[in-house]
This record gives sequence, C-alpha cells and structure tokens, in this order.
Amino acid sequence: MAIHNPRRPLRLARVGLGAWLLIAGAALALSGGSEDSAQRHPEVLSLRADQRFICSAVKIGPQTLLTAAHCVVDARSGELMPAFRPAAEVSLDNAPLQLSDKSAMTAVVDDILLPDAYREGLAKLADYRRQRLAELSSMASALPAEQLEQGLRMRYHFAERYPDIALIRLRTATPEIPVAEVDFTPLAAGAEVELVGFGCADLLRVGNRSSAARRSGWTRVIRVDAVNFYTEAGQKSDQAPSLCPGDSGGPVLYQGRVVGIHSVVYGLNARHGARSNMAVNLAPLANWEAWP
Repeated sequence: MAIHNPRRPLRLARVGLGAWLLIAGAALALSGGSEDSAQRHPEVLSLRADQRFICSAVKIGPQTLLTAAHCVVDARSGELMPAFRPAAEVSLDNAPLQLSDKSAMTAVVDDILLPDAYREGLAKLADYRRQRLAELSSMASALPAEQLEQGLRMRYHFAERYPDIALIRLRTATPEIPVAEVDFTPLAAGAEVELVGFGCADLLRVGNRSSAARRSGWTRVIRVDAVNFYTEAGQKSDQAPSLCPGDSGGPVLYQGRVVGIHSVVYGLNARHGARSNMAVNLAPLANWEAWP
C-alpha cells in the first residue's frame, strides 16, 4: 500500500461509551452520485456472503481490504460475523454494474483487524450490556429477552467515539483488483472530496438490492474531529451525494487517495437525502501497526 504521511497524526481521545452504533444493514450506496460507467474506481468493490450483499470496501494492499468495522462485527454479540471469521469465504466483485453475483470472485478470509480503540469500545459495550440486561431482567415488568436485546444493540453514537474501520486480510490473491493509495494527511473543513460506493441511486427504492452499481459523487467537508469527519449531503447542499443507510465501507477520496471510510448518515430523508455523511478520519490512525 502506498502511504502519504507528511507529519505525525493526532492522538485519539479516550472517551466513555455513552450510546451505541445503529447498524443499518447491508451497504447500499450513493443517492445523488453518478454511475462509474468508465470504471474510474476499480479498486472499490462489493462484499457478499451467502449470496447477500453486505458492504462496500476498498483494496489497499495486495491481500488487504479496508471497510467499516460494523460491516464485519455482529451488532447483537459484538463478535465477528461468521462470514468474516478466519477461513470463511466471501465474494468480492469490482464490476461497476452487478446484476447478480456471477461475476464475483471467492476469497478466503485470513484475519480481521480492528483498531485498539474500537475493540476497547466493544469491551465497554459488552460490560454495559451484561449489567443492563441483569438489571432489566430482574424487574417485574421486564420485556421479553428479544426486546431487551434489541434495545441494547449498538447505536450510531458508538461510531462517533470509536473508529469504525476494519482491515480484512485475505489468504487469496486478487490481482484483478488494483490497489488504492491511502493518505493520512489531515483534512480541513472545506476540502473537496469524492464519495464512492455501491447500491441504490434512489432513496425511495432503498430496499431494492437485486443489483448494485458503483457510484461516486463530489461534496465538501463540513468539519473534522479526532475520530471522524462530516461531509455535506443532500439536505445540506443541492446535488451533494447522500449515503444510503449502511453504504458502509466505501472510501472517501481526496485528490484520488483514500482519506476516510463511510460510516453513518444523519437526518436521512428519502426525498432529499441526508444532512451530512459521516466518515472515519484516517489521519489519527496513521501509526496503527496493522496497515499493510
């Protein structure tokens, strides 16, 4: 992986758990972007398991993919999903238009790497869940176990506090997919960035997952913090691309290099997109030893 790192990054702040990340399901993609018919971003691919579209990802090393952590972690248990455990098989597809999974290649997972801060958050979540379930279950008016579990799943505030990214190490070589360059240069508010991902072009038809198209769109950074940065979306700026719920794992590009990974959206409206898109800020993670 080519890395552009001109200076030492900021350190991540240690903060409490607070709330949890809202898992939005399978990644869908950009509303308001344009289809990648010219194959401008062949390094961006879809992840599928058991013939089900899961998320977008970007290849950053010969056998390493970068995606969102909540794409590989189960919201209920905090453990890795079966499809992403060592020796499991996932389907990768970087075709710009995917009408089925016939063009996908099968790859074997070697390992999943999560930032220490994210693992710390998962441990705090597990402790909190155990404590709250014990408290709630002892109440005379306790809800059924499934409803209690639903209320204690990860919510979107989790991603505001812990870097929602994961590296997927593969045992399988994928020479057909090019490698993207990662850039850890800190972003500034006002920077022009490009969002890339797979899935729905129309938020009103968000449930249609029979096909996936890689789409991209340009927008502007609103603000940056030590974990994430936020970009203008459809409700904030006319023509700005909005992420569909869970267009997770796709890259944010600055001058053609990967500077962030899609995480969640805010203020989503089916007719007008979202107020802002949130992406994991890679700059503070430049010293993570897991990078290829």
